Amino acid sequence: MTVGPTVLHTVIRDGNSMGPAVILQTGIHAHLMPELVVDGKLAPADSSAYHGGSMSDEIAALISLELGVRLRIAGTRQTSGLHEHALQAPIHFEVSPLARPGPAGRELLPRVTDRSANLEELHRLRLFPQVESSAAIELVRAARAYATAIWWANEDPDQGWLHLVSAVEIAATHRQADSATAVDLLREHWPEMWAAVGGLDDAVRAEVARQLVPQMRATRRFVTFVGELAPEPPSPRPEWDELDWTVMRSHAQLIYGHRSTALHAGKPFPLPMRETPRVDARGALQEAPWGLTSGGPGAIWERRETPMLLSTFEYIVRGALLKWWDELALTATSDQSSAARPD
Repeated sequence: MTVGPTVLHTVIRDGNSMGPAVILQTGIHAHLMPELVVDGKLAPADSSAYHGGSMSDEIAALISLELGVRLRIAGTRQTSGLHEHALQAPIHFEVSPLARPGPAGRELLPRVTDRSANLEELHRLRLFPQVESSAAIELVRAARAYATAIWWANEDPDQGWLHLVSAVEIAATHRQADSATAVDLLREHWPEMWAAVGGLDDAVRAEVARQLVPQMRATRRFVTFVGELAPEPPSPRPEWDELDWTVMRSHAQLIYGHRSTALHAGKPFPLPMRETPRVDARGALQEAPWGLTSGGPGAIWERRETPMLLSTFEYIVRGALLKWWDELALTATSDQSSAARPD
């Protein structure tokens, strides 16, 4: 498959738990590292395009998101330097094969291993160069968070949860322009706090809401993104342990709360949300934890605290991110069409 100056080749391997490999070949015709000194002066600090990876990491993450499969750069096999004048003699490197993270036989995300890895199906990747530059940066960041989540999920389910939530946050922050007042946000997203300050005068309540508004806006963006862009339920649906798709915003708010607790209090996601899904006779995956209550080492959870399994959330997050990617591509296409029309 060819995308601009990049060519992707699939390498079929036998007996490797990581499955097929992909060789990426590309030509670099410009310096990608920024100049630290410009006109004799230190360049101003600017990390707006930084995502912690290379160009190859960007491509791998975008492929991982579009196909919904595990893909990670193992290393550089050969380099010939910058193509300024003529090709230089290539330098060859030894690239060690990647190992599948997590215990053998454990798969928390069965859909990831069942999806097609056909590179010819990368239709969105072909349109990626048309996406506006600031949006493209956020798309890459979200894709890298998603790719990291599914890569490490079997090794550490909490990392799967945290990175999937981060992927949504990145996209939601770029997509949402929240104009709701601080008081409205507090009333909607923290009703317990709103009730607690109910006896205070309006000015005091407004100040409490103003102080808490950053957290409220972050929650609202996350919940809105998931609520508006969640994909249709998978097919087939399980006979039991089915997620209620009609209250997706409530599910999203619970998940965001667990994420905040995990980050700020060091309390992992509930054990029932980190379990391997069961597969029924029709091939349908379990979507939500089983039973009215669940127990684990040192804890008991009610069903209302544990809305879904990690595998279900991965399905929702990927579907929502792909819809967002389509929105970005459509906006870019519309802007280009408008610019091409004569006045």
